Amino acid sequence: MKIMDVPMKSVSDIKRSPMSIFEEAKTSENGVYIFNRNEVVGVALTREQYESIHKEIENLYDRIDELTVKERLANDNRQAISAKDVIGFDLNEEKIDENDGWE
Repeated sequence: MKIMDVPMKSVSDIKRSPMSIFEEAKTSENGVYIFNRNEVVGVALTREQYESIHKEIENLYDRIDELTVKERLANDNRQAISAKDVIGFDLNEEKIDENDGWE
């Protein structure tokens, strides 16, 4: 396994002083790899680091969605599908009940 240039601590270090791990993550501006028997078992991040990563992931998913929509709209083979084909009945034939409780 290639070890990255990031702070590393053992599970025992967490047991001794958990707050020092988060302080190191904050100071190094990076996650701290947690090892147990020479194997990475987790990564400790500050709340701010986690929220920043989470926000970036959400932004990337939004961008993927935007690009997917653009790609589909650019497709010349698209066709319209009627509401009847989708839901099984013609909406124009439905009667509207003015007293159905909806506003």
